[in-house]
Amino acid sequence: MRAMRWLLPLAAIAAIAIGLLLIPPRARAEDKDALAAAAAFPDGGGYDSTWKGTGSPEDVVFQGTTILAKGKNGTYCSGFTFAVAMRVAERRKLLAKCTVAQIRQFQREWFGATKSSKEKQCVVAAESLGIGAERPLKDAQPGDFVQLWRANGTGHSVVGLRWISKDGRLIALEYRSSQGSTGGVGDRIEYFTDVPGMNGTIRRDRTYVCRLHPK
Repeated sequence: MRAMRWLLPLAAIAAIAIGLLLIPPRARAEDKDALAAAAAFPDGGGYDSTWKGTGSPEDVVFQGTTILAKGKNGTYCSGFTFAVAMRVAERRKLLAKCTVAQIRQFQREWFGATKSSKEKQCVVAAESLGIGAERPLKDAQPGDFVQLWRANGTGHSVVGLRWISKDGRLIALEYRSSQGSTGGVGDRIEYFTDVPGMNGTIRRDRTYVCRLHPK
């Protein structure tokens, strides 16, 4: 009976330890506002598959000037993440010294509409404006913005929610963005192409992580 008294606490401790190993990385305190901003936009709302509208879930206004009007035919990925990024940057007071012209350029680069930003998009946009920087994939955290490219050549702009690892190796990303499969805004999980047996779609060598500066 005395032995059993010890076994139960040890079993409980072991269970707790295993559980802790399975918990995904938590968002840094300064990145929780990015997760909150992404979650503030409701699921759905329609997906603009034409990509001819702004793709934004709301009017994005800076210093009284409309940078992007709310999308009339729903949202798409770049419009959604840009709206989230603007909310976060405004809250952190990262845009205090910016001009309207600079924010317009920031939006174009975020959408990959310039020659220099076509590949890394959000990374180039944030670094050019001086409000963020690229982070190595191995250091990615929830609340980071991500530009990913798939094996089929399509790209996606997302807010990282959870970085999923197995045996110490990153295997998948859970993100929030706007896509056809969720009828607009929603959460999805995609695996990397080099993960056996998971029919992964994301190219690890073309996944770019952007983290906005803290306040």
